[in-house]
Amino acid sequence: MTAVSAAGFSVATLFRMDMPGGDSPASEGGAVTDIAVRALGPRRESVKAARDFAADTLARWGAAQLSDDLALVVSELVTNALCHGVDAGSGDGDHPGAGTVGHPVQLALLRKGMRVMCAVQDPGEGLPAPRDPGDGAETGRGLHIVECFSSSWGWFPLTGVAGRTGKVVWAMFRIPGQ
Repeated sequence: MTAVSAAGFSVATLFRMDMPGGDSPASEGGAVTDIAVRALGPRRESVKAARDFAADTLARWGAAQLSDDLALVVSELVTNALCHGVDAGSGDGDHPGAGTVGHPVQLALLRKGMRVMCAVQDPGEGLPAPRDPGDGAETGRGLHIVECFSSSWGWFPLTGVAGRTGKVVWAMFRIPGQ
Protein backbone atom coordinates (compact mmCIF):
# COMPACT_ATOMS: atom_id res chain seq x y z
CA MET A 1 0.00 0.00 0.00
CA THR A 2 1.18 3.50 -0.74
CA ALA A 3 1.37 5.69 2.32
CA VAL A 4 -1.13 8.54 2.20
CA SER A 5 -0.15 11.69 4.02
CA ALA A 6 -2.48 14.19 5.62
CA ALA A 7 -0.90 17.36 6.95
CA GLY A 8 2.44 15.78 7.67
CA PHE A 9 1.47 12.51 9.32
CA SER A 10 1.09 9.21 7.58
CA VAL A 11 -2.45 7.96 8.06
CA ALA A 12 -1.25 4.47 7.19
CA THR A 13 0.93 4.65 10.31
CA LEU A 14 -2.22 4.93 12.44
CA PHE A 15 -3.21 1.38 11.58
CA ARG A 16 0.24 0.01 12.38
CA MET A 17 0.28 1.53 15.86
CA ASP A 18 -0.30 -0.63 18.91
CA MET A 19 -3.42 0.88 20.41
CA PRO A 20 -4.20 0.48 24.09
CA GLY A 21 -6.91 -1.82 25.35
CA GLY A 22 -6.20 -4.61 22.89
CA ASP A 23 -8.14 -2.88 20.11
CA SER A 24 -5.15 -2.66 17.81
CA PRO A 25 -5.74 -2.74 14.08
CA ALA A 26 -2.14 -3.86 13.74
CA SER A 27 -3.21 -7.26 15.08
CA GLU A 28 -5.83 -7.67 12.35
CA GLY A 29 -4.46 -9.11 9.12
CA GLY A 30 -4.57 -7.42 5.76
CA ALA A 31 -3.94 -3.93 4.53
CA VAL A 32 -5.82 -0.69 4.95
CA THR A 33 -8.47 -0.95 2.25
CA ASP A 34 -9.95 2.55 2.30
CA ILE A 35 -8.67 5.99 3.29
CA ALA A 36 -10.49 9.31 3.07
CA VAL A 37 -9.02 12.61 4.25
CA ARG A 38 -10.64 16.03 4.53
CA ALA A 39 -9.08 19.35 5.51
CA LEU A 40 -11.41 21.46 7.63
CA GLY A 41 -11.15 25.20 8.03
CA PRO A 42 -11.12 26.70 11.50
CA ARG A 43 -14.80 27.69 11.57
CA ARG A 44 -17.93 26.25 13.14
CA GLU A 45 -19.39 25.14 9.81
CA SER A 46 -16.57 22.59 9.66
CA VAL A 47 -18.30 20.41 12.27
CA LYS A 48 -21.28 19.79 9.97
CA ALA A 49 -18.97 19.37 6.98
CA ALA A 50 -17.04 16.71 8.94
CA ARG A 51 -20.23 14.83 9.89
CA ASP A 52 -21.46 14.91 6.28
CA PHE A 53 -18.06 13.77 5.00
CA ALA A 54 -18.03 10.87 7.47
CA ALA A 55 -21.58 9.75 6.58
CA ASP A 56 -20.91 9.97 2.84
CA THR A 57 -17.62 8.09 3.18
CA LEU A 58 -19.17 5.28 5.22
CA ALA A 59 -21.99 4.95 2.69
CA ARG A 60 -19.44 4.60 -0.14
CA TRP A 61 -17.59 1.97 1.90
CA GLY A 62 -20.75 -0.04 2.55
CA ALA A 63 -20.52 0.66 6.28
CA ALA A 64 -23.49 3.00 6.65
CA GLN A 65 -24.58 1.15 9.81
CA LEU A 66 -21.79 3.04 11.62
CA SER A 67 -22.92 6.47 10.40
CA ASP A 68 -24.80 7.65 13.48
CA ASP A 69 -22.18 6.63 16.04
CA LEU A 70 -19.19 7.70 13.96
CA ALA A 71 -20.79 11.03 12.97
CA LEU A 72 -21.42 11.82 16.65
CA VAL A 73 -17.80 11.03 17.57
CA VAL A 74 -16.44 12.96 14.57
CA SER A 75 -18.57 15.91 15.65
CA GLU A 76 -17.14 15.81 19.18
CA LEU A 77 -13.52 15.40 18.03
CA VAL A 78 -13.72 18.18 15.44
CA THR A 79 -15.47 20.47 17.92
CA ASN A 80 -12.70 19.80 20.46
CA ALA A 81 -10.05 20.46 17.80
CA LEU A 82 -11.67 23.78 16.88
CA CYS A 83 -12.24 24.87 20.49
CA HIS A 84 -9.01 23.65 22.07
CA GLY A 85 -6.57 22.83 19.28
CA VAL A 86 -6.77 25.94 17.14
CA ASP A 87 -5.63 29.34 18.41
CA ALA A 88 -8.92 30.52 19.87
CA GLY A 89 -7.56 34.02 20.36
CA SER A 90 -7.16 34.55 16.63
CA GLY A 91 -10.84 34.28 15.74
CA ASP A 92 -14.13 35.76 16.77
CA GLY A 93 -17.22 34.23 18.34
CA ASP A 94 -18.50 32.90 15.02
CA HIS A 95 -15.14 31.80 13.65
CA PRO A 96 -12.90 30.35 16.36
CA GLY A 97 -9.30 30.36 15.28
CA ALA A 98 -10.12 32.14 12.01
CA GLY A 99 -6.64 33.66 11.98
CA THR A 100 -4.91 30.29 12.04
CA VAL A 101 -4.23 30.16 8.32
CA GLY A 102 -2.22 27.16 7.14
CA HIS A 103 -3.11 25.04 10.17
CA PRO A 104 -6.48 23.52 9.36
CA VAL A 105 -7.93 20.65 11.26
CA GLN A 106 -7.60 17.37 9.36
CA LEU A 107 -10.07 14.48 9.49
CA ALA A 108 -8.93 11.06 8.29
CA LEU A 109 -11.15 7.97 8.03
CA LEU A 110 -9.46 4.61 7.54
CA ARG A 111 -10.92 1.16 7.03
CA LYS A 112 -9.12 -2.11 7.64
CA GLY A 113 -11.07 -5.33 7.79
CA MET A 114 -13.92 -4.95 10.25
CA ARG A 115 -12.62 -1.71 11.74
CA VAL A 116 -12.95 1.95 10.92
CA MET A 117 -10.82 4.60 12.56
CA CYS A 118 -11.46 8.30 12.57
CA ALA A 119 -8.48 10.51 13.36
CA VAL A 120 -8.57 14.28 13.86
CA GLN A 121 -5.37 16.29 13.73
CA ASP A 122 -5.04 19.82 15.05
CA PRO A 123 -2.08 22.14 15.66
CA GLY A 124 -2.75 22.56 19.40
CA GLU A 125 -0.45 21.13 22.00
CA GLY A 126 -3.02 20.78 24.78
CA LEU A 127 -3.60 17.22 25.92
CA PRO A 128 -7.06 15.70 25.49
CA ALA A 129 -8.38 14.48 28.83
CA PRO A 130 -11.93 13.70 29.92
CA ARG A 131 -13.14 15.96 32.68
CA ASP A 132 -16.01 15.94 35.12
CA PRO A 133 -18.27 18.73 33.90
CA GLY A 134 -20.77 18.50 36.74
CA ASP A 135 -24.49 17.88 36.45
CA GLY A 136 -25.52 21.36 35.30
CA ALA A 137 -22.74 22.00 32.80
CA GLU A 138 -23.64 22.41 29.13
CA THR A 139 -20.17 21.46 27.87
CA GLY A 140 -17.36 19.13 28.85
CA ARG A 141 -18.81 15.75 27.92
CA GLY A 142 -17.22 15.31 24.48
CA LEU A 143 -14.54 12.77 25.35
CA HIS A 144 -17.00 10.83 27.51
CA ILE A 145 -19.24 10.56 24.44
CA VAL A 146 -16.26 9.44 22.34
CA GLU A 147 -15.46 6.76 24.92
CA CYS A 148 -19.06 5.51 25.04
CA PHE A 149 -19.64 5.30 21.29
CA SER A 150 -16.26 3.98 20.07
CA SER A 151 -14.56 0.69 20.88
CA SER A 152 -11.43 2.59 21.92
CA TRP A 153 -9.87 6.01 21.55
CA GLY A 154 -6.61 7.76 22.25
CA TRP A 155 -4.20 10.36 21.01
CA PHE A 156 -0.58 10.92 20.18
CA PRO A 157 1.54 14.07 19.85
CA LEU A 158 2.93 15.21 16.50
CA THR A 159 5.71 17.24 18.09
CA GLY A 160 8.92 16.28 16.35
CA VAL A 161 7.15 14.40 13.55
CA ALA A 162 8.36 15.99 10.30
CA GLY A 163 8.83 19.29 12.12
CA ARG A 164 5.16 19.50 13.11
CA THR A 165 3.42 20.34 16.34
CA GLY A 166 0.00 19.38 17.55
CA LYS A 167 -1.70 16.05 18.05
CA VAL A 168 -3.93 13.42 16.53
CA VAL A 169 -6.96 12.20 18.47
CA TRP A 170 -8.39 8.93 17.14
CA ALA A 171 -11.38 6.69 17.79
CA MET A 172 -11.84 3.09 16.66
CA PHE A 173 -15.09 1.42 15.60
CA ARG A 174 -16.02 -2.15 14.74
CA ILE A 175 -18.35 -2.61 11.79
CA PRO A 176 -21.35 -4.54 13.16
CA GLY A 177 -22.65 -7.59 11.36
CA GLN A 178 -19.52 -8.32 9.36
